[in-house]
Amino acid sequence: MRTIFLLVILAIAIPSAIVYPHISTVAKSNWSDVQQARERHFVNVTAASWIYPFLRRQAVRMQEADVPIEWRGISFINGPCLADHMDQLPVGKYAYAIETACGSLHETQMKYAANCANTSTCNIPEEAIFELQIVLDRLRVAFSDANLVQPAGDDQGQIRN
Repeated sequence: MRTIFLLVILAIAIPSAIVYPHISTVAKSNWSDVQQARERHFVNVTAASWIYPFLRRQAVRMQEADVPIEWRGISFINGPCLADHMDQLPVGKYAYAIETACGSLHETQMKYAANCANTSTCNIPEEAIFELQIVLDRLRVAFSDANLVQPAGDDQGQIRN
């Protein structure tokens, strides 16, 4: 019984010892590639660089709301507008623009909430769409010199013939 057990261990150990150095080298190489990619893509990502596009997307979604989840999808006093996130913003025009937008979006969301109280439809008045557009325009002006990348279209920037 011992002999069979030792033979099984040797049958597993010898191929493992032969293959391990190659697998280890490949794994280390791939891990260093992952680390470099992580550093390259996620270093110096400020709260402003992700809150601005998020707020813009939510405001457009509210303008086009057909159902309540599109109007009340997020809370503008929590979520991206949480005080902890606002504290991460550098003092200046970006922080002011985001804080103002959060307040304006929350006010608009609450002011017209009754128009989107049914479970199946939203009847958003033109005044609400206009107020949301004002918020979007103010954000666009504030971030016009921030050098943020424009979002890709539905075709992900691919050229089709």
